[in-house]
Amino acid sequence: MYKSCNLIQHGLCFFNDTLTSCCFSPVDKVDGQVPPMIKFNYWGEIIPVKELFMRMDKYADIFKAGGCPRECQNCYKIEEKDWPEERYIDQITITHFSMCNADCIYCSNNYEKWERTPKTYDILPVLNYFKEQGIIRKGCEIHIGGGEFTIYHECNEILELFAINNYARVFVPTNAIKYSHCLFRAMDKATTYIIISLDSGTRKTYKKIKRVDAFNQVMESLEKYAATQKSRDAIRLKYILVPTYNDNIAEFKKFLGIAKKFGITNLIIDIDERYLHLKRYNADGYYINLAKKMNDIAIEQNFITEFYCFYNQSTNNKQFKEDNFIIRFFKAIKYRYFDKKLRELYRNHRYAPK
Repeated sequence: MYKSCNLIQHGLCFFNDTLTSCCFSPVDKVDGQVPPMIKFNYWGEIIPVKELFMRMDKYADIFKAGGCPRECQNCYKIEEKDWPEERYIDQITITHFSMCNADCIYCSNNYEKWERTPKTYDILPVLNYFKEQGIIRKGCEIHIGGGEFTIYHECNEILELFAINNYARVFVPTNAIKYSHCLFRAMDKATTYIIISLDSGTRKTYKKIKRVDAFNQVMESLEKYAATQKSRDAIRLKYILVPTYNDNIAEFKKFLGIAKKFGITNLIIDIDERYLHLKRYNADGYYINLAKKMNDIAIEQNFITEFYCFYNQSTNNKQFKEDNFIIRFFKAIKYRYFDKKLRELYRNHRYAPK
């Protein structure tokens, strides 16, 4: 028994020019540290299995010896348990592409000045190789990041390889501007889940926040994605509070009306991270109270709500808990302190490693 992390032991994260074990760690936001690095200057080349695990083990071995790698210090994912000696991959994050057909005002591609470009490496040969070598475990999780997955050139092939045949649980954020029948099949036939940040209840507000006039296309896509009960259950419709744009109950009620129209019951309430950053992660009471009120209204209408910033538990009850809100997570990042309760929220969350 020793302290480590599931991603250190079994995770791969494909960035645009690096291969790491993790991309969620808050440590880099605190003091400039980077995630545990498997390979710098990575451009889609196939790494032999033996070399891959040798690179991963340089971190796992530090934990096994009772230490903690610099990249992992203060991380909330670390836990003590009997880690298996068997080497395999059971969580993959694909975030090596950045192109998108929307221009959301809060997108990190804008305020962090990441380059939006179709230039990226092919990841399918790498995934095929690891799968053929038997190191990607059946039932693993695949998380999609980066730009808009439905316009990524290997989207359908990845879904065919891992999702539609029920090989993996796949989590896909999409703006739903472009409908993907392959994605619908993955939702309807397999364990694939999508998150759609609608952030509005009207075309006017949508256009202001997304900076594209695609509200009608999204409504058409939603109708298709929600065609069956299983696919409806696989949708999480998200409302990101953007100060001065959609921070009112009237807009939120129209958002609920859209969810109800399509039979979508799983909702996410979030808040613009740019605002939190400017407020040093101490949101004004107005927004905390607004989120409470939104939660109450949604629960009264039999929606399932989630306060989402990576790892917060579902809160399907009328008792809104402030420590389950996004603020608590970001305060923990700021102060590098993740207490027992917050660790449990992460471990019990539906998107945490199982």
